Amino acid sequence: MAESTDLRHWLTSGAGAVKRARKNLDAINVFPVPDSDTGTNLYLTLQEGNRAVAKLPESATHREVVAAFSRGALLGARGNSGVIISQYLTSFLSSVDSHGGLTGAKPKAIADALEHASDAAYRAVGSPVEGTVLTVARLAGQGARAAASAGADREGTVVEAVVSARAALTATHDDLPQAREAGVVDAGAAGLVLQLEMLAETIAGPEALASFEEVPWELHDHDTHLTTQGAHVHDGGAYEVMFVVEDDNDIREALTDSLHAVGDSVTVTGAHGLYQAHVHTDLPHTAVDQGIASHARQIVVRNIKASHDADRASTGVVALTTCPGMAEPFADAGAVVLVVPDPAAMKKRGLRRAVKDASGTLAVVVAGDPQLRAVATDVARKRRKEPFLTVLEAEHEAHVLAAVAAAALVTPGQDLAEEMAAAVARTVVGRSSADALDEDVDALVDRDTEVVSLILATGIPESVTGVVRTSVSAAAPTADIHVYRGGQSHPAVLIGVESGA
Repeated sequence: MAESTDLRHWLTSGAGAVKRARKNLDAINVFPVPDSDTGTNLYLTLQEGNRAVAKLPESATHREVVAAFSRGALLGARGNSGVIISQYLTSFLSSVDSHGGLTGAKPKAIADALEHASDAAYRAVGSPVEGTVLTVARLAGQGARAAASAGADREGTVVEAVVSARAALTATHDDLPQAREAGVVDAGAAGLVLQLEMLAETIAGPEALASFEEVPWELHDHDTHLTTQGAHVHDGGAYEVMFVVEDDNDIREALTDSLHAVGDSVTVTGAHGLYQAHVHTDLPHTAVDQGIASHARQIVVRNIKASHDADRASTGVVALTTCPGMAEPFADAGAVVLVVPDPAAMKKRGLRRAVKDASGTLAVVVAGDPQLRAVATDVARKRRKEPFLTVLEAEHEAHVLAAVAAAALVTPGQDLAEEMAAAVARTVVGRSSADALDEDVDALVDRDTEVVSLILATGIPESVTGVVRTSVSAAAPTADIHVYRGGQSHPAVLIGVESGA
């Protein structure tokens, strides 16, 4: 038997368990915000780790499998729960590998690995909250330690970890106010218990837990009905911002502190020189700026409520932009936004991730830069499985604006891609300096103009648009004028002029 056989089995069975429970985990997701995506985020995180492992030959060593899974899960981590679980598993795997691997790990080594993983999960969270996945991680480690110290074998040690984890999972219902009010256990904690259960079955056999009582996830103590309808899913920050940074230094503490200044639900994980950062914020442009300052190649931004309301079985929208300031309006229109400061550094992995975040079946991609569109076109051409992609013929940030605005107004029965493409076709675009702006806009506006969009670069005052408003109101009295702080370095102003259908 290859030294990584048991390890591979656990990793794939763990992802499989979350996949089967995905809808139920989404349904009980109430913390830190009830956005119904914990199961989806956990599954996509684990899937990326296993996809990286699948690329290795069967002869790959235990350490090679550990490194591949850790990198894949870290780069593919979704949401607060995915970031925490990726760090937990990375630490556990690294620790058990240092003790000879999963197959031969002694009871003390298993307990060590579980406790190290718990410590890593706590460190990843800027403001740890008890009654969550963190508590389950800690008590699972303590249960394993107690069993190993009492002389249990490796099978007994890992089974006791699960028993302790299940007890802690039940307690999350009482310890976490949001879970208690909804009549459920914590979704992230339930996801971790699934991983530990699959670990026990891998080490101790498929019937190892058969005699132990499972934990119900919905505990309707007081006639509560599990729903997020009407819930304030934006509490703690209306936007989720995530990015990956490469750095040879340990930047977790500094990055955590900087993100705490702009939001909460902060998690920062790291391994092998890669750091995944996550924050919920009402200031997405500031969080994006933090990512750019940290030299992130691409930054994912989504409006939490818009994402919560979206149907993953329908067509999603992905907006690619080089303008940091446009992330907020694009996300508000329902798009999953990928901010790419340097188009030449665009990674296909980041696009594929954004597409999966937008939809499980179909997605329309619109890019404000020809280089970004070329990458998207290449990904779409090679993609042979869901979610399938349609890439619009766009080449300007104003095209992205028109497309995502049209998408927000699509009604049932309309073809999303067609409506977005039509909006792009109705929009003429340009670039201008602050001095020539009025003249350049005049050349594009006529009586049929309905919307004029002006996207300002960093340092360009909004006052430069004053004379434009006057001339546009004379040439097209019913036209709306929208001004955005795009935050691009150049050109000074990006112009979009949309005419009626």
